[in-house]
Amino acid sequence: MPFQSLLHVLNRLTGAPQPPVALHDGSILVASEIPPLALLVNKGVVWTAGETTGVSAVIAPPTTTAQISLYNNEPVGGKSYILLRAGALVTASPAGLSQVGLSYCVHRARPATTPTADILAASITNLKALTPNYNGRAIIDLAATVADDLWKPLGYSNVDAVTGVGWQVDVWADGLIILPPTGMVSFAAVAQSTSVSTRISFTWAEVLLPAS
Repeated sequence: MPFQSLLHVLNRLTGAPQPPVALHDGSILVASEIPPLALLVNKGVVWTAGETTGVSAVIAPPTTTAQISLYNNEPVGGKSYILLRAGALVTASPAGLSQVGLSYCVHRARPATTPTADILAASITNLKALTPNYNGRAIIDLAATVADDLWKPLGYSNVDAVTGVGWQVDVWADGLIILPPTGMVSFAAVAQSTSVSTRISFTWAEVLLPAS
């Protein structure tokens, strides 16, 4: 029995609309020629920011002090922030073997006081070139005192065997963490020596999500 579809697609060669071809069970296979993240970037909703100077890593799991935090200062019903990636660029490391990893903490409750905007809007960059300066409501706080809501590793650590800078840890989060309005996530670099310094950065998308 043939299946009738109200869905039409565009012929990639002619641009003309045409009905899709369904399988025998009525299912339709759909493939996009544009990566999903590119569609978000094209909307101008993907932003990146981070520290501008190196900060000493901690040598034990973090507790109530974050290296850097991202806070969603949107009102209730506003945009959610979807974490896409996070990374740490090593700016100093001692002689011999060095190992660096990222820890993160998703906070269960809204902070008691609104975090401090230590990273200026002018330093928040859109991943679509030629996009004007950031005009959203994200607050990026450095060295904030936070609730210890169980820090966890983010991705794998990286190891370097010689003194050097410029090596890094970068983790693709791909929406693993979502910050609804007033939500916050914190990050810290963990190493075997406080002589290791890093600059943490992250990338997020700002979108309206349906109510859960």
